[in-house]
Amino acid sequence: MSIDSKIILKAISPKMIGRAIRTFDRATVVVVGVCWGAALVMMAFALYAVSLSASTRHAADALAASEPSLPKIVHKAIEEREAKALADQLQRRYPTINIGIGNDQLITITASDGNKFREWLNVLSYIDTISPQYRWSLRELCVGKCIGSALMRAALVGEKISFEAPQVPDK
Repeated sequence: MSIDSKIILKAISPKMIGRAIRTFDRATVVVVGVCWGAALVMMAFALYAVSLSASTRHAADALAASEPSLPKIVHKAIEEREAKALADQLQRRYPTINIGIGNDQLITITASDGNKFREWLNVLSYIDTISPQYRWSLRELCVGKCIGSALMRAALVGEKISFEAPQVPDK
């Protein structure tokens, strides 16, 4: 055996450990004992926290598996023929208001006469009631000095919202 291993074996021998413990006074033994006791209690709390975390994870996985699948919402732009039919219907109902179809089925509602303001607002309101299957978004709203000679201009974009069967996620 080498000298280092002889020193290590001598240091951990029961005779040497007993002599080291006897050299400690009672206060030191109490402090060391309390520290070891606190360490054991903290280790027990850590193990409890890990087990609690694992059981919570299992419960969350079980709830996620039992959660219903929601349907997929599909947004589809208004088709050109539907936009044209809608614009024609509005034009027949409100002949003094200019109604046109622009790019991307953008329906523009314009008026050049300030006295037609209420009627122009009625067109904007009426478009929602005659086409409830569409969701309308204002792309442009101008009252006053607008593009061209129009005093009032609104550009609306319609989209049809439908629902598809829910997608079942693979696990």
